[in-house]
Parts: sequence; structure tokens; C-alpha cells
Amino acid sequence: MNQRRVSRKDIQHLLESPFRKLGHVLAKAVFSPKKAEYPFPVLPGSKILFLRHDVLGDMIITLPLFRLVKRNFPEAEIHVLCTKSNSSILTYCEAVDHIHVVTPNILSAPHLHLQEIRAIRSLDFDIIVNCYTARTSKNGILIRLLSGSNTISSTVFAGKRYASYFSVQSKLASSMISMWDKMFMLGVETFGLTYSDEERNPWLPALEQHEQNARQTIKELGLKEKNFIAVNLSVGQERNIWPIHSYKAYLGYLLENGFIPLLFGMPKEQSLIESIQSEFPNISYYPFRRELQEIGMALSMAVCAMSPDTGFVHLATSVGCPIILLDQQRPKVVADEWSPFRVNHVRVESTTSIVADIQIIDVIHATQLLLQLDNS
Repeated sequence: MNQRRVSRKDIQHLLESPFRKLGHVLAKAVFSPKKAEYPFPVLPGSKILFLRHDVLGDMIITLPLFRLVKRNFPEAEIHVLCTKSNSSILTYCEAVDHIHVVTPNILSAPHLHLQEIRAIRSLDFDIIVNCYTARTSKNGILIRLLSGSNTISSTVFAGKRYASYFSVQSKLASSMISMWDKMFMLGVETFGLTYSDEERNPWLPALEQHEQNARQTIKELGLKEKNFIAVNLSVGQERNIWPIHSYKAYLGYLLENGFIPLLFGMPKEQSLIESIQSEFPNISYYPFRRELQEIGMALSMAVCAMSPDTGFVHLATSVGCPIILLDQQRPKVVADEWSPFRVNHVRVESTTSIVADIQIIDVIHATQLLLQLDNS
């Protein structure tokens, strides 16, 4: 009989399991959130706090939710708990009235952020909505720390054992396949809203100036709208790095077949860009330190984009840019949750947990397929 090798993750789960169970028991005894039923009442001046203190891509997929709630309750105060890495996407978002920037370790070490927590709690929120679908227990504890005596809370349904942390859990949201729809339907069920299908569409809050700046930059680079392919070099996590030799082979394929690539990255990719340009001197890159909204507008002018980073993928999705996503090996349900939404896309999955193992031929085939989809 074949025996499966016990991994470090298996051992960690076995060690943590009893403590998790104990945590649920303690939560039931200590926290006792105020009970409520859907839909939550919203009055003029009601204060609603959304928890989205994670990364850029997660914030982008939540933007349609903010827009939906603000359209239905224009006199309510919409607050968002965010991080430095995802707060800038809200700069021009008229659906959000106030942002509260915290560090990500507020979850793992709330005792180090008591002053921040007290300051936010003092705003006396009527409703707190948890949009963070991982680390449910810790987010439940954070919500209790941020809640006043009359605060009610909502989250995506994660199981009956989490009832001790939240007033209500949304089963409608948890039944959705895409994370875009999970976030949107969390708002629909929490507040009892009706909606048009168009309101579910991805959205990027930007100014006309961002579009003008992007158009001018594309022109200065000697390119035209809808005649270039955006290639993203920047990643937030090491497991998403695609090797430079793979990039060069892919860029060579694009050039040989009459496509014009335009590189996107951050200052930390300067040496990578220089290495590429030493071999392909005619390839340009989009200037560094531009606002995300302008980058989004530039992506809206591309034929399509390719990226191993999900934040860039969701930014492209928000402006309707067809996208090739290079992704690590994941269970299908997770891959479907985080895939681009309502835009033509092709996902290239690694055979391992790192993107570096994706073969160039698979990315070329994905590009050919995406262009066929986009032309059909």
C-alpha cells in the first residue's frame, strides 16, 4: 500500500487544531457579538466600516461592493480599513468617505496596535463588514475590538463555529464561485439590496486626467492604442517570479510575430529591464512611479496583458483588459475564486507551487488562444 508522506504543513495542522478548537470555545464565552438578522438597517449618517486590510488585488475586487453600498445609501459614512499596499487604489474612489491605514500585523499582534484600535473604535461604527475571507477567527477578534456595544457585523459564511465572532454570516456570498461575486453578494445580502447586472462589473475609480496622462505617455513611447501587449515584470511574492530567460524568450516570440511588447514594473525591476533592453533595445517600458489609476488606464489601451502577479491581473480586469495569468498550482475551487472576472483571460498553471516552472511554450499557446478569443 502506498503511504503518503507527512508534510510539515500536516504536522503544523495537527499541532494547531486543538488550539483552534479551544479558541472557538473561548470566543463563544468572551466575545458574544450583538445578534442581528439580514438585512441590516442603514439610516442617514450610519457609519459602516469595511475590513480590507490585505493586498492590492483583494481591494480591487471589492470596489464594486463599495460602489453598490454608496449608491444605495448616499448619506451613510463609508469607511475602509486598509493597508499601505492597497490604500492608493481608493484615492479617487467617491464611494469611500474615509480610509484607515493599518499595518498587516494588526491581525497577528493586535496588542501592539491598541492605540490605533481605540482611535478607530471611538468612531462608534454601526456596522462592520469583514471582506477578508482568510484568517476568520483573527478577523472576528479584531472586529470585536473595533466594535461598540451596538455594533453589528457581517462576513462571508465560513462555518457555524465562527458564529461566536460575527453577528451574521452570508451564505449567499459563500455560494458564489468568483471572489468578485462573493464580495458583491456580501453587500447584497447584508443590506438587502437589489442590483442590475451591470453593477457587478469590475470598476476602477480614476480621473479623466489619468486617462489623458496614459494616452500621452503611450504616444511619447511611440506606440498607439490597441497595438501593444503589456508585459508585467513586477511581483509581490517570490513564488510568482518568472525567470528572466523565460521573459526574454516570450518577448522574442512577440517581436518575431509582429507584436509590440510594453514592459511594466517598479524601480526594483530596473536591472531586469536593462538586461531585457540590452538584448531587445527597441522594447520600451512604462515610466516608474505613476499612479495606479494611470497604469490602469494604460492597460485599457493594450491589446492584452500578461502577468505572474495577481494584483496586476486584477488591475487589468478592472479596466476590461484581456489577460494571461501565470499562476502557481492551486485547487480548482481556489483558482476559480481568484480568476479574472468578466474579461477574456487564459490562466497558465504551473505544475508546482512556483510560477518559475511554467514553460514558455505554454505561455505562447495561451497568448495565441487569448488573441483568438478577443477577436471572436
